[in-house]
Amino acid sequence: MPASAPETPPPSSRREWLEPLLWSAALIGAFITAACLNEDIGEVARQGLAYLFTFLTTPFVLEATTAFIGLCVVFAINARRIAREGDGWVVMEVKVDDAPAAPESKENNP
Repeated sequence: MPASAPETPPPSSRREWLEPLLWSAALIGAFITAACLNEDIGEVARQGLAYLFTFLTTPFVLEATTAFIGLCVVFAINARRIAREGDGWVVMEVKVDDAPAAPESKENNP
């Protein structure tokens, strides 16, 4: 008997969120450390965050970003649910008769 290829175990879906969280925490930590250690970087960061806050709280942008973030949250929750429960795909069985269909007449009946 030929040797079969070893099966690779499926990736664990329970820890997929950990790596992006750790990278994000490391980058935010580096940014905060740089802002605390250097006065110029801190000033630029504070001014940039103030401009960003001012822009994001304008009426249309605030509503649009809130709706977009809400939609992203719904998609993320749905993706996690589908990963955990499966997609629920159902294959419908269609029975086909083996008997030939009656021939259609070539006359046009009104």
